[in-house]
Amino acid sequence: MLVVPVSPWILSAALSLHKRYPKLNLVFYVMDDWEGHHECHQLPYSRWRRRLLREAIERANSRFAVSREMAAHYEQTFGTSWTVVHNGVPKNSLTTETNGHKKPRQVMLAGDVNVFRFDAVIAFAEAIERYNQRRQQAIEFKVMGEVAEQHRAPLSVLKATKVLSRRSHAECLEAMKAADLLYLPLAFCKRSARIALYSLPTKLPEYLASGKSVFFHAPRDSAVFRVAERYNLAPRLATIDAHALDAFVEQWAEGKQNGAESLARAQNALVQEFDIDALAARFQAAFV
Repeated sequence: MLVVPVSPWILSAALSLHKRYPKLNLVFYVMDDWEGHHECHQLPYSRWRRRLLREAIERANSRFAVSREMAAHYEQTFGTSWTVVHNGVPKNSLTTETNGHKKPRQVMLAGDVNVFRFDAVIAFAEAIERYNQRRQQAIEFKVMGEVAEQHRAPLSVLKATKVLSRRSHAECLEAMKAADLLYLPLAFCKRSARIALYSLPTKLPEYLASGKSVFFHAPRDSAVFRVAERYNLAPRLATIDAHALDAFVEQWAEGKQNGAESLARAQNALVQEFDIDALAARFQAAFV
């Protein structure tokens, strides 16, 4: 099994191995779009690297993409069939617990802050900071993940934002239960456009299963925003405009808790796209 993105040297080594042993079952799984990965990290997407990718895709017996949008794009680009596999949860795992109306209200991001999402995160964090200045520190924004060094300073000066570093999976799940709003961002900048377009955060199904309100904050054409649109999941916002974010924070902070209708929509999304049993069966079929 070859999981992309990888360095071109690993991709080249995998191809060399398969040429020597062509009967090996090569399973190709794209977690993040390779071209988008190169763009984000400002790597050369050379003709040689594109040729390596195409040859690996053509040689594979099974090909998996992480989103419907990625699979559709790759089928059109490479002329091969693709199956969608993402992180999943048991379809009956939806939690319906609530936290009442405790204060301060807690917003949580479970994940790293890097070029894939920073402009969205800082815009949202600053909107929370402005709200707290008006309302005397009413919201806490917790980031449970690593923050890239170049992004630490702008976040560290915000009183409402608490960077907790990376924690265990179990701690993340417990923290989700304690939160009032789960934050799911992807970057809006041009450098990260392809990653946002085709990739899906791995925490998405766990967010939905938490029973908490999930704020989808991503470009309108992105795979994650399209999931929200398919199942009418809200709240969602496709801009980093300060006025729009201020209005959202104000409305959410003064609004009601997530209702039964929103829970039903989250359950539908889990069953249709993120049922771990269906995903596991689809993935395991490649190794039979």
